[in-house]
Amino acid sequence: MSAPLARLDPAVKLVVVLGLSLLLVLVIDPVTPTLFLALTVAVALAFGGVRPGLVARALVPLGIVAIGFVWTNALFATSHEPATWTLGPLRASEAGLRFGLAIAVRGLAIGMLSLAFVWTTDPTDLVVSLIHHARLPFRIGYPLLAGYRFLPFFADEHAQVRTARRVRGELAPRSPGGVARRALGELVTLLALAVRRATRIAIAMDARAFAAARRRTYYRAARLRLGDLAFAAGALAMALALLALSAAAGWLRIWDGRFAA
Repeated sequence: MSAPLARLDPAVKLVVVLGLSLLLVLVIDPVTPTLFLALTVAVALAFGGVRPGLVARALVPLGIVAIGFVWTNALFATSHEPATWTLGPLRASEAGLRFGLAIAVRGLAIGMLSLAFVWTTDPTDLVVSLIHHARLPFRIGYPLLAGYRFLPFFADEHAQVRTARRVRGELAPRSPGGVARRALGELVTLLALAVRRATRIAIAMDARAFAAARRRTYYRAARLRLGDLAFAAGALAMALALLALSAAAGWLRIWDGRFAA
């Protein structure tokens, strides 16, 4: 990774993403999270080396979830205002729609922050950085890294399981019950494969005295540089600037502790 964001310390980026996400949780207007979302996409494209097509594909599932937030809050959010739209037994309020839109855009902003972090961070660098800077025990960090590294194999193993079933003459189920039974059988097979893989990893790590070691040496060094501190300070400044802009324009609304529109 040669993009500027990819060269930053992963622990610093993680702290920034968590801080911005916690800040957005307290915001309940739709405009302020939109500003954060636009800034996150712009930074990921300009400084993260992220392709526009990747961002567009990521926004599709996030957008589907966001639409669910909008209509459920429009229909079911607690509001003192009368219903604005009525369709049979369904009664939607404008206040609930605004509240749902705010939650939806907030979810999009937090989701894009998280994805930008994943796209620009090497998992090994993240574990090493957390071990050095966050004092994460290496007995926890490296097993997590090993498990994360094997996640992409599940898609290939799932395809192999389905191919093996078709070779044995299994027909595609046509009823919902048949689909559920096939999915359950595939899940059991994948779990068995995962247990075997985890056992082999555990034996390999134990053979290298991983659990008995008290200290480790590291091939990769995780050092905090001036650019990391500048990035954290810049992110904080931009977040405060966006909040100030939203407050000056009269858009900013902070959660008051009530789950109501």
